[in-house]
Amino acid sequence: MRWLIVFVVVAIGCVASLPPDDVTVSADLAAEAARMVVKMRSEIGPAPKPVDERCSNCNGTGKIGDGRIVMQCPECGGTGKR
Repeated sequence: MRWLIVFVVVAIGCVASLPPDDVTVSADLAAEAARMVVKMRSEIGPAPKPVDERCSNCNGTGKIGDGRIVMQCPECGGTGKR
C-alpha cells in the first residue's frame, strides 16, 4: 500500500518533466490516481464499531434525568442494557 503511493508520487514527478504541450498525459495520470484512491477506499470499508451492551439513551444507568428529577429509561426499561 505505501509503495503504491510512492510510485504515484514518482510517476507524477516524471510526467511533470515532460514537454509542456503534452498536458493530456498529466490529466490522465491525475484522473487515474483519483480513481485508484476511490477504489481503495471502497475496498477498505468503514471501521467496525465496538460492541457495547449499554443503553445509548441512559449510558447503562437505567435512569434518565437532570439530577433533581430522575425517571426510569424508556429505551431499556431500567436495565441499562440494550
